[in-house]
Amino acid sequence: MRKKLLFLILMLTSVVVFSQVSAGQVDDFEDGTVQNWIIGATGSSSPVNVASGGPDGVDDNFLEYTSTGAGSIGSRMAIFNANNQWSGDFISEGIVEIQFDAEVTTNDLHLRLAFQGPGGTRMISTVPVVVAASSGWNSVSLPLGLSDFTIVQGANTVSEVLSNAFTMRIISVADENIDNWRGEVIAATLRVDNITASTTLSRQDLKVENSFSIYPNPSSRNLNLNISNLEKNAQVTIYNILGAKVYSNTLNNSKFSINTSQWQKGVYLVRVSSDNGTTTKRFVKQ
Repeated sequence: MRKKLLFLILMLTSVVVFSQVSAGQVDDFEDGTVQNWIIGATGSSSPVNVASGGPDGVDDNFLEYTSTGAGSIGSRMAIFNANNQWSGDFISEGIVEIQFDAEVTTNDLHLRLAFQGPGGTRMISTVPVVVAASSGWNSVSLPLGLSDFTIVQGANTVSEVLSNAFTMRIISVADENIDNWRGEVIAATLRVDNITASTTLSRQDLKVENSFSIYPNPSSRNLNLNISNLEKNAQVTIYNILGAKVYSNTLNNSKFSINTSQWQKGVYLVRVSSDNGTTTKRFVKQ
């Protein structure tokens, strides 16, 4: 009986250690495995480890997943890591951003993070990073700030989920609703490498030159921009939730107004960019 209890304690202890995310950890797939990244079922559509062709070229392993878009297992663009190295307390570890390399070989993808935590609470990144098809390897940075996520189900807060995460997903989806927490149904191929638990924000996220406010928000008629420090070659570009561009213009003044009365109701992404970086915010058209 003592031997059985000791074995059980050792097993539980090993699970706890293995399940705790740690600052600076990297999934580089050089061990030839998928490093616990799955889609919830095994089969021909499961993620695979590819031995060469990563961002560092020959002999650089990476993870590849192809979703079928056929409405069955493997139809959605979503891979996840549950109760393993990407579970645990991201906040106490000081992890402020998940960084990885991504390549898309088919359709453009709207990449986000999604987490599941206590009480079944689910949340996804509020603003996606769009990776264009056939654009080669891209550096993707998705911050873990308390304002960077939308709760789509459950009563817990973003902080509570990040303090006790069960599952982390990398998904593609244009809109952050509950069904799309599972990823969009699409036939596409995503390659990822060097998934990193970073304790520092990427250079792009640290830029403040293009800081701006939107008012009123929500609004039924006008979208007004107030830019704190207008930079050279500044542009405003607005996308709908499907990623289609609905507006683009050059910014010559720190205050700018756009008539949205003819736009459809819904969520839009307002992106202000210049030679010094890009900042994106959400706008709700009523």
